[in-house]
Amino acid sequence: MSQDTHNRENECLDNNQIIEANTVKNSDKNENKIKKDKLKFLKGSKIIASLVLVTIIGIGVGFYIGEEYGRTLPATHKNYSKSQVLATVEDVKITGDDLSKRMEPYFYMQGLKKLSNEEIETQETNTLNYMTNLEALYKAAVDSGIKVTDDEVDENYSKTMSSIESTFNLTEDEFLNKFNLTKDYVKTSLKKELIATTYLQDNSEVSEDEAKNYYNNNKEDFFQIRASHILITKYDEDGKELSDEKKAENKKLAEKILKRVKNGESFDDLALEYSDDSYTASKGGDLGYFDEGTMDENFEKAAFSLENGEIYPEVVETNYGYHIIKKTGEQYSNFDDEKDSLIESLQSTKQNTLLQDALEKYNVKINI
Repeated sequence: MSQDTHNRENECLDNNQIIEANTVKNSDKNENKIKKDKLKFLKGSKIIASLVLVTIIGIGVGFYIGEEYGRTLPATHKNYSKSQVLATVEDVKITGDDLSKRMEPYFYMQGLKKLSNEEIETQETNTLNYMTNLEALYKAAVDSGIKVTDDEVDENYSKTMSSIESTFNLTEDEFLNKFNLTKDYVKTSLKKELIATTYLQDNSEVSEDEAKNYYNNNKEDFFQIRASHILITKYDEDGKELSDEKKAENKKLAEKILKRVKNGESFDDLALEYSDDSYTASKGGDLGYFDEGTMDENFEKAAFSLENGEIYPEVVETNYGYHIIKKTGEQYSNFDDEKDSLIESLQSTKQNTLLQDALEKYNVKINI
């Protein structure tokens, strides 16, 4: 295995440790909250996202989660029947003892926080998925002849322990002893992850020609429109939702503005004067070009139904407020602009296929 490949694997592991840390956080953010300085309007990327590497590659789910949770006492103790078989991957049995080794560091990192049964069950499910996915891909990798060297495993182990020491504020020996782990156990897990990572990378490479061919054969997926809007919000300056009475007033204001636009007044001027989306108001409400699947559903349905230069005949309500919408252009996005994200997307699709094939081939079953 080349040094470049090895470096990519370590980068992949590091990134997914961070991703997995984020998945255990309980967000208290209000998804509908907006700030007047900039409307957070996009729903997310249209790229075909794969969560394969989040759940199978990386030590995060089992060995370290994130230092912001504290290091004092386990948040929740839960005893697992050591001999109970929780999942099987062909001839490999994953027992309560295996799950406990992965869950106890997670509990520890929660500090004094009291976890709900739902939170614990979610983490258990994610952890078992991680363990079964990893085992299936490891088997597929071994069957295809993938190998890593002891030096590569040792290097990865050293980096992992260095991160763990700073995260848990424990020495290597203290960490291993506290969670009833051995160096061999951790190295075996790391080796499986490195082998599985290599298998995924080696079998999911996407060339520029392959991406270009996909682009040409699926041109409709890259159709974009440009639109402007005037937003009358449902929220106050602090991001708190308005009363029903105030919302009704704002909706009436939006309807009056729409009427003025229909009567020929300047859309740009009205956006500057009235729009609560201050990020776009000074630009006549211009949102730029966007793909189908990136905007709020109600907004998008209205915008994509318009002809160039046409204004939607009604006020459109979304979670953010009340919109007057004007379509200002359309185009197909350029391949060069899409190339990198498209290659990444196609790689993720291949990795998903590899995972699903492995799960079927090795008859993965989860018993809880």
